[in-house]
Amino acid sequence: MKNVVTIWWWTWTFNLVSWLKKLDNVFIHTIVTMSDDGGSTWVLRDEYGILPPGDLRRALVALADDDKTWFLRKLFSYRFEDGFLKWQNLWNLIMYAAENIKKDYGKAINELENLFEIKKWKVYPATEEKTRLLAQLEDGEYIIWETNIDVPKHNWNLKISTFSVIKEEYAHILKIAKKVNQVDIFNFTIQQSLQDKPVWNNKLKEVFEKADYIILWPGDLYTSILPNLLVWENKDLLLKSKAKKILIWNLFTKFGETNNFKLSDFVKTFKKYLWDDIFDYIIVQDEEKISLPEWIIENYKQEWKQLVENDLNEKRIIKEDIISSGIYLRHDKNKLAKVLKNIIF
Repeated sequence: MKNVVTIWWWTWTFNLVSWLKKLDNVFIHTIVTMSDDGGSTWVLRDEYGILPPGDLRRALVALADDDKTWFLRKLFSYRFEDGFLKWQNLWNLIMYAAENIKKDYGKAINELENLFEIKKWKVYPATEEKTRLLAQLEDGEYIIWETNIDVPKHNWNLKISTFSVIKEEYAHILKIAKKVNQVDIFNFTIQQSLQDKPVWNNKLKEVFEKADYIILWPGDLYTSILPNLLVWENKDLLLKSKAKKILIWNLFTKFGETNNFKLSDFVKTFKKYLWDDIFDYIIVQDEEKISLPEWIIENYKQEWKQLVENDLNEKRIIKEDIISSGIYLRHDKNKLAKVLKNIIF
């Protein structure tokens, strides 16, 4: 039995995990971020103080029985169209209710796994503590909360120089201190937030220790991937793990986060925050196997996105045709799954 740990985000939490579960002799442990605060999640976090449920929903539905997956995905993605609950997601309300009933986030997840009859695989939040994101730009300005990093209102040409996951209570203090220009309180709280770090999910210790492979999916580097790794102790567990680590290459840069990044810049950023270059395999698109129409490139340029150039020539780089092209470029889950299968087996 191969123990595979996936650290994912957003749609690919569903897409590739739903494929991996079809492999024989694979036990999947899926770790999802707990720092999202955009959209309807913002309302629930602000009003009720819940942990963000979006990626958790995608992981649980992906691992559910295939006969149930289609309806569960539709049901739990449903957004109310009018009234008090307008734009609210049904799953968010269910997760809020489950947490209140069990009085424990982890136990609520376990009950939902039982409800979905998920017996072979497990889903874990990166932390069960309420967290927010803190980024410092190269000009010294601090950006607080995931949404403000993800959709930049600041000068997006400025690079992120430091990045942290902090406890939610510190983020609220920083927000108020910044608003009323209390510089001393702001600076003091910054130091406190960096020392008093969020508590890790202690269930992950055994997960990392028993892992044979750890797969990091590309996505928004600062707002989706690093938040899973920078929670206190998670980084150490990842470094100590004897598992083979696999990085799947980003297709495009992210506006305001990774402007002009090449593949080596992603690898350097991981090394900066993890203190080591951990990856045994890096899966990239073979540029010789695909010719992209200029109009597709231009469409992405309109969104301030660029193709990530592969500027590394190392033995660990695996070049394959792993994308599907249409109006949008996407990783092809079937092509990618074949590459992963060859590595794992």
